[in-house]
Amino acid sequence: MGTRLVVFFDQAEKKGGIGAQVKLAMLTKMSSKKAADAPDSLENIKLFEESIAKL
Repeated sequence: MGTRLVVFFDQAEKKGGIGAQVKLAMLTKMSSKKAADAPDSLENIKLFEESIAKL
């Protein structure tokens, strides 16, 4: 579960380090741990795509 969502945290780290990961967590209201346990639903993927675009 959440394998695609965790990739967004990797992308955020490449974009701006830990600060970008924290901002992604704030935008999605989901930590990387929670993302790993969450389903890779279309709704979650859309939320992460929109949030990563804001970084």
